[in-house]
Amino acid sequence: MSMVKLLTGLFRRFRSFVLKRDVEVVGQCRMCGKCCRGILLKDAGRFLKTEKQFRALCQSDPLHECFRIVRQDEFGVLVFNCSKLGNDNICTDYESRPALCSNYPAKSLYYHGGWLRDDCGYSFKAVTFRDVFMRRKSWGESRFTDVLQGQIEQDKDKRKL
Repeated sequence: MSMVKLLTGLFRRFRSFVLKRDVEVVGQCRMCGKCCRGILLKDAGRFLKTEKQFRALCQSDPLHECFRIVRQDEFGVLVFNCSKLGNDNICTDYESRPALCSNYPAKSLYYHGGWLRDDCGYSFKAVTFRDVFMRRKSWGESRFTDVLQGQIEQDKDKRKL
């Protein structure tokens, strides 16, 4: 992991802790299939660097057998593509896909300093210190009564239309 990603992840976790606001994953899949290529896999918290490690992961969780090694990156980490990706960029085994796929994009990616591609339909939405200081967002979690009151106001506005 690069120092920049490490520091970015630490800052994001610190900001979330201080502001008491978790990052949100917003958007929807564009079905481009790009997230099914160039995948880095972990086992026991460590990126896989050898084919032997990958085989051991597949033995413990056979759902990972759908991944194919395509290369090693500059840090020696194995890079995978999913063999279940069809020519139309749709998963051919959607109902039986691994948790890695069904949970994508996970908030842990954000908190480890990762990012999503600019052309991904998903994005991470986080409250920043600037949002709080400029009073665009409240400090801490929204109280239920505030959320409920906002919903009531929206419903009143809809009825007027």
